[in-house]
Amino acid sequence: MNKINYVRFDWAIKKLLRDKANFGILEGFIEFFLSKPDCKILEILESESKFRN
Repeated sequence: MNKINYVRFDWAIKKLLRDKANFGILEGFIEFFLSKPDCKILEILESESKFRN
């Protein structure tokens, strides 16, 4: 049987944003999918989730 692995979006973004150098990648992603040019990330709010993987 073929096993399909999925990656949760929130997990992927959290992993990506651990390094501030990757903020530009997320800004580009937001600009593309929301069709909003010149998006800038000003700050990331830290939160703890009770749902951990």
